[in-house]
Amino acid sequence: MKYLSVLCALTFTILILSACGPSQPGSPTVSPTTPPVSPTATAMPPTPTSTPPPPPPTPTATAVSPSPTPSPTPFTTSGWSTTASTRTELSFAFPGHWDGSSPLTFGEGEFVKDPKQAIGVTFQIKLSGRPAALLNAWGAKTVGIVGIVTFAPESVTDGPPVTIARLEVPTKIAQGNGMTAQVAYVQRANDTLEVLWFAPTEQWEALQPVFQGVLESLELWRKYVNNAAGLQTMYVHDWLAPRPTWQNTGLWFRSADERTGLAVFIKNEIADPVQLLEAWGTERLAPLGLVDCTLGKGDRMDTLSGQWESKMGQCTDARGEQVTYEVAFVPNKDRVLEFITYAPSATWAEANQVAFKHLLGLMIDIRP
Repeated sequence: MKYLSVLCALTFTILILSACGPSQPGSPTVSPTTPPVSPTATAMPPTPTSTPPPPPPTPTATAVSPSPTPSPTPFTTSGWSTTASTRTELSFAFPGHWDGSSPLTFGEGEFVKDPKQAIGVTFQIKLSGRPAALLNAWGAKTVGIVGIVTFAPESVTDGPPVTIARLEVPTKIAQGNGMTAQVAYVQRANDTLEVLWFAPTEQWEALQPVFQGVLESLELWRKYVNNAAGLQTMYVHDWLAPRPTWQNTGLWFRSADERTGLAVFIKNEIADPVQLLEAWGTERLAPLGLVDCTLGKGDRMDTLSGQWESKMGQCTDARGEQVTYEVAFVPNKDRVLEFITYAPSATWAEANQVAFKHLLGLMIDIRP
């Protein structure tokens, strides 16, 4: 028993010494069950992070649309004045700020002119001689009208042809003393007409639309007196000679193609024009070959120094085209006149503005 106790103690001592001594080669290594403790690093205060300021915003370029190029102001004859005369047998329009229309200072005719500058147009009538001969001689000496504009030409050249009252005519252009003038001669029924337009040379080109507007508005007329009807007026120079109406009475003015016209019927009685207008029917237009006519209120008719109630409408002619008409009854001392105007609807406005305006507007009673 004692021997056994000594042996156990010796074995225990050997085991302890083996564990504490260095490992022998080939001896198994026992991994520690607790992981080794790493040295603890001294905590350093955190380095403050410096955030750079954001870069300034890049300016955004705003796309600027290019300014539109101003469009030139379109030429217009709005605000122009008009004139017509049985004395000169002319009608035309001109800028409203010009002076005129006034009689020529020398010779027969009319002129219109800018009140502040040497810019204007002259219309000289009752000239004798052929237009070609007058044009060839023009510019050989002083050009213009005394008292309005005159200058000695330094150069005279052929100008472009112009159209006056549907007639194409040649022109000449003269320059001198800072002025430019252009002239045309037109053969009329009983005389030759000279049309002269002028301006300072430096403004000549800029004023071409103005001169063109005057020339385009220029209309030639023929004075007409009918003692039997007791009426005087004038009609467009290239219309047919007036004749009695389809009822063989009164007056009938017709264009060359006979599609535009004015019929004047004379009723030798005193009657209420308003009642006559109310009773009027479109069957009156049948002799003109007009059918399927409408009838409505008109725009009033200006004639014989007054404005008169009217009716108007549209019809179909033999061609199947639309025709516009207007009718009015006008008291004339001891009688009543019935006026009927008509024209293709496509040209009605033009006919009303020129042919009917002056044909009716200049009509007067010449009876004693």
